[in-house]
Amino acid sequence: MKCLPRFKKEKKGNVYYCLNVPLYNNYTLQTISIFILKEKEKSSVTGEDLANARIERKKELYKTLWEKEYEYSDVLVRMLQSFRKPLIDDANSENPSITLDQINTLFDGFDSILNLSWSLCGELKYISNMYKQLKPVNIGDVFLKHAKEFETYFKYSSRFSTANELLRELNDNTKFRRYQYALLESTTLLKDDDYREVLRLPIYHISQYNTILKELLDNTAKYDPSYEMLEDSYEYINELFLVLKEALKKESKIDEILEIRKNIVDCPRSIVKPERYLYRDFNDLLELPTHKPIRIIVFSDVLLIAKWDRKIKKYVFNRVVNYKALKVIDNVSKADTSIFSLLLLNPFSKKNFDIPAPPNNRRFRSVDKPVPYRGLQNDHNDGVGVSRVFSRLFSWSFNQNITRIDIKAPDNETQEQVVNLINKRISELHPPPFELLWPDPKDIFDTDIVKGIRNPVPADPKEILLNSYICNGIYHSFPKRLRIKRSLTLLYSLQNHGSSLSTFYERSNAGYGTAQLLVIKDDNDTIFGCFTAEPFKINNGFYGTGESFLFKYQQPKQVLGHHKSFGINVRSSLRNNLRHKESTAGTATEAPHGTLKIYPWAKTNYLFINSTHEYVAVGSGKGKYGIWCDNNFQRGSSFPTETYHNETLSGAEHFNIVNVELWAFTSQIEREFRRKRQTRFPTKFQKL
Repeated sequence: MKCLPRFKKEKKGNVYYCLNVPLYNNYTLQTISIFILKEKEKSSVTGEDLANARIERKKELYKTLWEKEYEYSDVLVRMLQSFRKPLIDDANSENPSITLDQINTLFDGFDSILNLSWSLCGELKYISNMYKQLKPVNIGDVFLKHAKEFETYFKYSSRFSTANELLRELNDNTKFRRYQYALLESTTLLKDDDYREVLRLPIYHISQYNTILKELLDNTAKYDPSYEMLEDSYEYINELFLVLKEALKKESKIDEILEIRKNIVDCPRSIVKPERYLYRDFNDLLELPTHKPIRIIVFSDVLLIAKWDRKIKKYVFNRVVNYKALKVIDNVSKADTSIFSLLLLNPFSKKNFDIPAPPNNRRFRSVDKPVPYRGLQNDHNDGVGVSRVFSRLFSWSFNQNITRIDIKAPDNETQEQVVNLINKRISELHPPPFELLWPDPKDIFDTDIVKGIRNPVPADPKEILLNSYICNGIYHSFPKRLRIKRSLTLLYSLQNHGSSLSTFYERSNAGYGTAQLLVIKDDNDTIFGCFTAEPFKINNGFYGTGESFLFKYQQPKQVLGHHKSFGINVRSSLRNNLRHKESTAGTATEAPHGTLKIYPWAKTNYLFINSTHEYVAVGSGKGKYGIWCDNNFQRGSSFPTETYHNETLSGAEHFNIVNVELWAFTSQIEREFRRKRQTRFPTKFQKL
């Protein structure tokens, strides 16, 4: 309490007395009374009351956790009875609308999830009853006991997109769609018009786990014996929740692309891809000089252009442009700054670009002259002439045709948004080179699996198989969470660490990142390998996720001959310069880069990795492996597989191994700030 100025205050008990202040002063009496009440309230809230409040709240949370689990199990049973059983009956009918294999794909993992849920019901109920009697409990032991069974949720996250993709294909079938609507009307379990809510049910339940465990952790004192185990349980469930949330986010992105595809006439089905997502849709632009509406849709990897058709009054698909074949000019006109141009490279081959072929199947064409738009035909100082000259030089330099589209935005702000967003995507798709590190040469032969990785140094590019071209080529096949990590550290090398499979497993599980890259070189100078989202380990059976993929890199070969000069109508001076460059190039040339092929998961089976004491194998089908290496890394084999639909990766089906390298995605922050207290739960995608 603040006393009146120039007066002293004294305290007796919980009462302050202001000296030399008359007691009949109303202001003083009221202030003293309020202060006394506040002091009494503060003194009443003791540590014992706070502990009792935490106990009561934890009782409610334990009860809620058990009730939610029981409700979840009951809904799962009713879902399977109401939806899967009628579909099985329909598949066994004379005129089925769905097959048994498709049913298994839709409900893959639900039986394992239901068994886990029933097991948790009894144990969570026992924990709740024990805590009501104020007996010590540790809910972390329950989740640790079933940690291996929770792996079914991690597998479900990789199968979630496959099931949704199949469901979208089935919805295109009129018969199945009618059957589905009739089935949904007969039950009150779902509110939506399809099976998507059934597939999302496990994801929603894990989010409830995450919320309740977080609140339990906040209401548990750090000196409590169960705090550490509860913290590990929350971190494990939170990691699982983030994985499932990312899978749900990908599906929502696909729904956005599907909505766009429905609104554009003749839009190809290939525009919908699981790894593609939408950035921005600009539908208020005008194409010059016709002033027809044009729609530009910015995706993560391509740009879609649709033009307005006045007859059908809808947008019609025009083309899909790869950012590698795109250039933006934003300073087209000084008179109207809302105008910009798109320069689209039309290559002679569609091998590297997703652009329609030139009309009439002409391989060699002259440069397309852009049509000047109205109002700017006689203006030679607005930058149009300069941009056209640049367009011709841009086309000539790449020996390719070029198409120019002049576009007018409704205002300058929209024009800046379109130009900046496209330029940002172009720059992001050309990332800086990877930082390739390896152990310090002083400690490279040390038997300690951790020493030598703590202080890595830049690797010698002449002594390693991996190079920046391979890294940049497979960069966009990596999961999105790894694309910010531009550092790869060498964990194992056949030439440096010996031909021992046990050493390979030890260094793979050294604890420096789970995402790893295996690179192999055979005796035919072919470099190939795979990416895995988890380390290699001895395991009985297959393991891994759909994020893995195979790749093959064929090194450039010496080619004899002259450069071919493509016939493009340019000025004589440019032609003379071109001839001069060709005459000084020499006869023996080498391609700047080799050929790189990537084989992602084909979603036909789940046979990703199989590693034992005798061999390491990646990808399988019909008893053959995509990559197989013996226990001494001396011999290997490669065959086409159903897992990745790959071709033979090596120069021959059976080959001799020259070198093997294992790289891990690491960063300096991860190496310096690793968690000191190791969790008792398995890490992401890692089995017990």
